[in-house]
Amino acid sequence: MLLVGLLLPGLPEAASAQSGSWRVQSELGGSFFFGNREQTTFSTRTQVERADELFESSTDLRFNYGEAPNSDGDRVVTRRSWTADASLDFRPQDRWRPFVSGHMQSSFERRIALRYDAGAGLRVNWDRDRRNRVGFSLSILAERTYAREGGRDTPDEVSLTRWSSNLRVRRAYFDGRFTLDTNNSYQPVFDSFGNFNLSTRNSFTVSLTEIIGLRLSARAEYDSGARDRGADTNRDGSVQVTLVGRF
Repeated sequence: MLLVGLLLPGLPEAASAQSGSWRVQSELGGSFFFGNREQTTFSTRTQVERADELFESSTDLRFNYGEAPNSDGDRVVTRRSWTADASLDFRPQDRWRPFVSGHMQSSFERRIALRYDAGAGLRVNWDRDRRNRVGFSLSILAERTYAREGGRDTPDEVSLTRWSSNLRVRRAYFDGRFTLDTNNSYQPVFDSFGNFNLSTRNSFTVSLTEIIGLRLSARAEYDSGARDRGADTNRDGSVQVTLVGRF
């Protein structure tokens, strides 16, 4: 909450909430390493937001892919994951907002064939426009996970209930030329706080034109059940530079 206290005074007072507006962002990134250790990675993301007097909705789609040669020289997949997030806030012009959310994902590296959850909660926002916002939410999620074949001796299907807390901060500087976005969530199992998912996503975007920007992003995730499903580690993350289009 100290972070919230430091950032609140800097929110612009003159801006007003946008009504009936759409906000679309798409980003694309890739890299190729050659020499002693060849590796190819590719990532894409699309985010769509809309707000009016009654509702505010957000949809976020991500896809990551990577491959590299193994010890025998054959190219193998090292990373393949996709994520779809959706949320719907009620009474978006109020500070306290009830909301519902849904999430689906698949991850080769974390041995998740399919995971989906749905939940409801309450969000409190301190904002003057959608580019300058501090928000905290608390919700309850019902989750089901299907593990990939070939993992360890664990159940193929797991259903559970989680608490979910999220802190997100968006700040725009110099008339929107520079944008900071940080999103952090903690999701423990309802009756077992040692079983949890933790994620943090941080990005800094520089506008090159009115619709094109360059983004540096760092993502880190911790899934306490990943090794039980056969993954090499419970931790996963990346640092990327991507090209962003905003409409």
